[in-house]
Amino acid sequence: MNKYPMSFLAILMATTILQAQQKINFSGSWDQPELEMVSGIQYSNAVPSKISITQTKDSIKLERTSPGNDGDVTITETIALNGRQTIRLGKTSKRTITTSATWSKEGQTLTLVTIYSYAGKPNEAEYTNTEVLELTPDGALLITKTSDAAVTDDWTIKGIYQKS
Repeated sequence: MNKYPMSFLAILMATTILQAQQKINFSGSWDQPELEMVSGIQYSNAVPSKISITQTKDSIKLERTSPGNDGDVTITETIALNGRQTIRLGKTSKRTITTSATWSKEGQTLTLVTIYSYAGKPNEAEYTNTEVLELTPDGALLITKTSDAAVTDDWTIKGIYQKS
């Protein structure tokens, strides 16, 4: 048996494995979301009006701009991509905010789970937001966000963003 066909097969298998392990890169500036309310009450700030994403191998930085009472509000957050939780304190709400990121098995979607705890009670969840990020076949960013609240209504919304 010729050694070249076996080497070719090994290279082909290695390339296939590497491609399967590659993760989507969501980096870019995204705006003008087309919103689709899936269930529940639609909140004006449920998803950001603009989002800027900087992704590295180890982390994802999100700069989200949403409407606020006194104009637009931008919140910047950097989340580890190794499953570790990122913990921060809300500037005005004083809630403990814990976020973690998990890749899908294929590396095509990224799920962000954010737990908002009551102010002064970091171990008591007030609500949990789950966001699934993916790219559509035409290159748009699709964020499906679900909020599961202890006291208020639950809701799910989809935002389809175009690259700006």
